[in-house]
Amino acid sequence: MVSELHQTQVDLDGLLDVLGKNLYSTPFVAVRELIQNAHDACIRRKLEADDIQDFRIRISTDSNTKTLIIEDNGSGLTYEEVKSYLATIGAGYTRLLRQRSNTDEMVGYFGLGFLSAYVVADRVEAWTTSYQTPDKTWHFSSSGGKRFVLQEAQSAADVNSSNVGTKVLLTLKQDFAELSEHPAIFSLIQRYCCLLPIPILVNGSETPVNNVLAPWLLDESASQLQQKKKQLEFANIFEDSFEPLCTFPIPENNQYDLKGLIWVQGGSGYSTSDFRNVSIFIRGMFISNECRDLLPRWAGFIGCVLESEQLVPTASREDIQKNDHYFLVQEYLKDILINGLCDIAKNESANWRRVLSRHNQALLGAGVSDDSLFEVIHNDLKVPTSMGDMTLPAYLKQSGGGLYVRNEDKNSHEEILFRAQLKPLVLGYLFAALGFCQKFGERNNVKVHIIGIGNNKNDLFQEISVNSDHHAKLARLFEGNNEKLICTKFSPAFIPMVIIDDQETLLKKRVEKDDADKRIGRAALSLARLHTQNISQDIERRVYINMDSPLISRLIEMGESLSEHFSNTIRSYMESLSHQTDSEESVFSDKLQKFSDSLIALTEKDAL
Repeated sequence: MVSELHQTQVDLDGLLDVLGKNLYSTPFVAVRELIQNAHDACIRRKLEADDIQDFRIRISTDSNTKTLIIEDNGSGLTYEEVKSYLATIGAGYTRLLRQRSNTDEMVGYFGLGFLSAYVVADRVEAWTTSYQTPDKTWHFSSSGGKRFVLQEAQSAADVNSSNVGTKVLLTLKQDFAELSEHPAIFSLIQRYCCLLPIPILVNGSETPVNNVLAPWLLDESASQLQQKKKQLEFANIFEDSFEPLCTFPIPENNQYDLKGLIWVQGGSGYSTSDFRNVSIFIRGMFISNECRDLLPRWAGFIGCVLESEQLVPTASREDIQKNDHYFLVQEYLKDILINGLCDIAKNESANWRRVLSRHNQALLGAGVSDDSLFEVIHNDLKVPTSMGDMTLPAYLKQSGGGLYVRNEDKNSHEEILFRAQLKPLVLGYLFAALGFCQKFGERNNVKVHIIGIGNNKNDLFQEISVNSDHHAKLARLFEGNNEKLICTKFSPAFIPMVIIDDQETLLKKRVEKDDADKRIGRAALSLARLHTQNISQDIERRVYINMDSPLISRLIEMGESLSEHFSNTIRSYMESLSHQTDSEESVFSDKLQKFSDSLIALTEKDAL
C-alpha cells in the first residue's frame, strides 16, 4: 500500500465547545482575559506609535440589559488584524510583538483570551478603530464564536469614547448575569488586576479600581518606616486568614527576575496547620494562588506575593508551569525566607518575640525539617516540659546537662521522680518536640534520654550489686509477671521505687494481637511488624528499687508477713500516683483498694 500524506482536520465546533467549557476553572476569568487584551492594546500603541496617551480601560455594567462593556483607547485593530487575531483561535499579536520588540510589558501570550468571552456571553460584539487607519471602524459580531460577521461601522466617535481603540460588548448568558452587576465586577478587578499599571475605571468613576502600589515600586526616597508601613498594608490586601505580623521584601536585581513581598502571619491554627498563602502575578496580572509549594512545606505560617516575567503560565493562565525555573525559584524562596527570619531575629527583637509567641510549635517542626533554619532558631524556641515551656539552654541548666524525654501521652513513674527532683521532663509526644530535642542533641553534643526506649532504658539508673538474700526478698515482694526488678540508687531518697514500661515490648504486644488489623491499617501494620519482629524480650516493665530509701531499708529488716503488707502499700501507693488517665477506672480503683487493705493490715499487725 502506498503511503499517503494527509492534513490533520480540526472539528471547529467540537474544539470551541471543549475549550470554551473546560479551558478555565471559572467563567469569571473571562473578565480578566478581556481586560488583559485591553491592557496589551494600550501597550502596543505606546510601543508602535510612540504615542504618549493618557491610557485608560473603562468598564460599564448594566444589570437591566445584562450587558458588560470593556473599552480601551489602545491600538485598535485593522480589518486584516480582526480576521487574523480576533477571530483566530491561538493567534495572538501580543506574542509576536513581544518577540519583535523584546519587551515584557504585555500580559497576553497564547491568543486564547477572546475565546473566554463566549463562555459567559450569548452574543459578543466589538467595535475597533486602529491607530493605523483612524478613519475606519470595524464592527465584529458573533454568537457562540463559530461564525462571525465583520463589517464597516459608523465613525469611531459614535461607537467608542475615543477615536482610536476597541469597545467589546458582551450580552451575558443568564447564568452569568452577575457580571453585569457593579459589586461583582469591582471585586473581580480588585483581585485580578490590582497591579496592572494602566488605570481601570468602572461605571463612570474617575478613581481607578487598581490603585494598589506594589512595595517594590515605591520611591527609593521613602524612609524605612514608610516602607514597612506600606508593606504591611499591601500584605493585608492578600492575607485573608490573619493580619500580617511582619514583612521582608525579596531582594531586587536577583537572577530570577523575581519581585515580591513575604510576610509572617499574625495568627496560627494547630501546630501542623498549613496556611501557606502565595499569590502570583505575571506582568501585573493575577495568575494563581494555587502554588503554595513554592514555599517550603514547613512554612505554614507564611504568605507572599510574587511577580515574575520568567514564570510561565498554563494556557488557561490560572496556574504556573512546573518547569526547571519554577523549582529554582522554589529553592531561592526558601533561602530568602530563612534569611528574612534570621534578619528579624537579629534586628527586630520585638517582632521576633511576637513571631515566637505565635508560631513556636510550628517553628519546632520547621527547625526539624530545615538545617539552616534550625541554626537560626534553636536557642530561642521553647519545648513543652512537665514544668512548663522553656528554651533548651534553660532546660539544660535545670536538668543538669541532659535532655530527658517522655514519649508517651500518659502519666508515669519517671515523671514523679523528675518532679521530686525539681527537674523538667520534655513532653516528647507533642508536635515536633522529640525531633527538635534530638537534633539539638546531635548539634550540641548533648545526650538525649528517651524514657523506656532501646538503649535509653537504663539511662536514669545504674544497677548495683546487693546482698543476694535481700535481692531475692525484694524480687519476691515487688517483681510481677513480665517484670524485672533492678536494684539501684537515686535521689530523692524518699522515693522508694520507680516502675518504667518498656515501650517497645508493649508496642510489639499490641501489634501482634489478633485484632490488630482491625484497629490499624494494613500498610501501617506491616511497617510496625517489620520493626517489632526484632524485639525478642518479654519484659514489659522494669521495677527500679531505690536502695537509698529508708522505707526499703526498713522493709528488708521486716518479717515475711509484715513485709508483704508493707510492700503492697508502697507499690499500690506509687502506682496510684502515676495512674494513667487512659486506663480503665476499675484498675485505678483496684490500686486504691489494695493500698487501703494493706494499710489496714499494717495497722492490725502493729496493734498485735
